[in-house]
Amino acid sequence: MAAPIGESKNEMKKFNKKLARLRQTLKDRENIICLDDATNIICVCNGGLDNNVSYEEIHALFTRYGQSCSVLMQPQKSYCFISYNTVGEATEAVNQLNGHKLLTSEQRKAEVVLYTLFVSKVADSVSPSASLPPGLILLEDYISHEYAETILASIDLSQNQNTGQQADLKHRRVKHYGYEFKYSINNVDPDDPLMEGIPEVFLPLLEKLRGSGVIGHMPDQLTVNQYQPGQGIPPHVDTPSAFEDGLVSLSLGSQVLMEFRHPDGQHLSVLLPHRSVLVMTGESRYVWSHGITPRKSDIVATPDTGLTLSPRGVRTSFTFRKITGVKPSQVDSLGPETGDTCLPEDEISAASLERLHVHQVYEQIADHFSGTRHSPWPRIADFLRNQPPGSLLIDIGCGNGKYFGINKGLFELGSDMSSNLAGICGGRGHQVYVGDVLNIPLREGTFDVCLCIAVIHHMSTKERRRKAVSELLKVLRPGGQALIYVWAVEQERHKVKSKYLKGKGAQSQSSSESQMDDKKQNADTDENAPRETIPEKEPFHLTNNMLDNPSAHDESVLGEVKPSGGATAMKGNPQKLEVHINRTHFKHQDVLVPWQLKNKSDSSKQDGTSAQTFHRFYHVFHQGELEELCESVGRCKVANSYYDQGNWAVQLEKL
Repeated sequence: MAAPIGESKNEMKKFNKKLARLRQTLKDRENIICLDDATNIICVCNGGLDNNVSYEEIHALFTRYGQSCSVLMQPQKSYCFISYNTVGEATEAVNQLNGHKLLTSEQRKAEVVLYTLFVSKVADSVSPSASLPPGLILLEDYISHEYAETILASIDLSQNQNTGQQADLKHRRVKHYGYEFKYSINNVDPDDPLMEGIPEVFLPLLEKLRGSGVIGHMPDQLTVNQYQPGQGIPPHVDTPSAFEDGLVSLSLGSQVLMEFRHPDGQHLSVLLPHRSVLVMTGESRYVWSHGITPRKSDIVATPDTGLTLSPRGVRTSFTFRKITGVKPSQVDSLGPETGDTCLPEDEISAASLERLHVHQVYEQIADHFSGTRHSPWPRIADFLRNQPPGSLLIDIGCGNGKYFGINKGLFELGSDMSSNLAGICGGRGHQVYVGDVLNIPLREGTFDVCLCIAVIHHMSTKERRRKAVSELLKVLRPGGQALIYVWAVEQERHKVKSKYLKGKGAQSQSSSESQMDDKKQNADTDENAPRETIPEKEPFHLTNNMLDNPSAHDESVLGEVKPSGGATAMKGNPQKLEVHINRTHFKHQDVLVPWQLKNKSDSSKQDGTSAQTFHRFYHVFHQGELEELCESVGRCKVANSYYDQGNWAVQLEKL
């Protein structure tokens, strides 16, 4: 039961101060905007699950003033929202219940005082957010009403003829096509396809998505989910090793709020209307989890900037994915633990390796990485300054955009596979898109100049490295120039060590022990070490300062440097990748290079920092290997090649 608070003058004064503090706290911490003017939505502070207050208690209390009111409880929150049909009902509830006490119970050991406030903006977890997670694409009204009806009529969830499929789950009904998603292992088995592939009724939709460049592949797996009002799905990330980037979800029937959560605590909600298509790419695909909170209504905005309650109806979602072909038994060897990570033997495992040990790593270290990338390398800057005014430049793997603006006469466009790095670059005012060097979605023969700095060495097979060079040449006009940098095996030439090797304690320290103070490291290494060699500064791009081009061939001071696979690895017995020790000579051409991401959240360390180590895949190039690679692609000539402080570089001219 509820008991009213006292109404003495002093108590009312304290009570009003408490309301003012709560209003400010809700704004600062939850981005909830409270008003003096009455609205039909109220926030009940202290009336949340985190205060051991139950839905039943709140519902019984507030329905006294509006039988059709809706209660929205939030996980791990000390508040809830109440939505009434009219402002009058909400006003009566606030007047009668503001300051009421909920007495102790078996679950609640202390009394709880309820504070009610009118709101014009609710939490992002309850109402559609103003922004989308990076990499997320929402296409509204993407198909016609007639096409939507045709699709719904073609799917019969009451019949599930495929053995092993789960027609009814706890939270929704489900059916699979192409491959069954096995919830017991959260994966698909590429060796066990279903008899029924994706129905032909979906071909117009998929062809439209491919034709417009929204997705770069044709999906081969479909999961159909049907949700009744009040049903949802827990927050999750679709298994990274199972599916390619670019997940497509078509929503038919009732609209619903899908919630996205970032590991750092960000929480955004996206309204999925009837006939909308959602595409998850990049960070929204691999970093943010997505889910649907089970409830029977959502709070949405009205055209007059107000809020209203939107009851949920039956919703059917169609999720299209392209499987990677990685078997469940292979996941351990490709996962974040590096002990069993192997050099790939085919294109499928190569793509999975790069996804886990290149793309996802840069998504997580993007801010730290960008902070170590601020000074352009002199020879790259000179290359850009020598380009004639009006030239069109594309920087593939542009990172934070540090090479933009050097030549004010260029028209510049950048791309990066990391949506976080692309976001940093875009935030600096540059034109940039999220894209893959292996599939550049730009018109052929368009650009005069192309940069590709410290990207191709992240490709884990020779064929993928050739494909990358071919894509660079594709977008260049005849006579156009490309400058490519890759990390070199040879970190010592003419008996001069690269600045990378000259780093403090190079030979004796482990990768974790070789980390230096951030300011010291920036001064000693940011401009002098290959982008991939500095633990704190490993990028998606290059190294740092550079040496002049010595043309004479030096004998390697390293002895024999072995590729990690190839002739040394038997088919079916793949070679394990070793973790490179930072600031030492390379023992293998294919390695995992550590990057330490420091933060100041762990006070247990003497220096006040804690470090998380990520491992990025690199193929380091022998002298002459980059030229041979480019010549094998054809359609170009090597106009110049040189060694630049631990990196090999080529300047190509398209024929």
